[in-house]
Amino acid sequence: MAKITMYYDHNCPICRTEAYHMRDKHADKIQIVSVDDGLAELEKFNISRIDAMTYLCVKDTDGTTYKGIEAVRLLHQTAQTKFAIILSLPIIKRLANWIYPIFARNRYYLPNWLTKLLFGKVADKNNCENGTCNLPFEER
Repeated sequence: MAKITMYYDHNCPICRTEAYHMRDKHADKIQIVSVDDGLAELEKFNISRIDAMTYLCVKDTDGTTYKGIEAVRLLHQTAQTKFAIILSLPIIKRLANWIYPIFARNRYYLPNWLTKLLFGKVADKNNCENGTCNLPFEER
């Protein structure tokens, strides 16, 4: 079975945790690649490192690449999560289109306890101080 590829920001606790969660639960459907490891592939689709480190990117089984909330939708549809159903509801779909870019640009300010609440753990949180990871604005 062909897999979709999830490109994730390995410096972001919530991104890294979601990527590992998807890999562990759906290894038959989802391959994970850190943005830095997949940058050459992403650049073929005119996705810069800055964009890829800011917004989730996913390549489907046909080789089409998605960025942002569309990538999130594809990821959760492939994994067949309950979140996929929620994201497909018309009012939620419109809200998510508006909210996701704000969330993506500010996710480094989210505390690790929120990631733990969502996923039950935080993957490799040793890069963070005081339970929160921050990335300078210029690097987002």
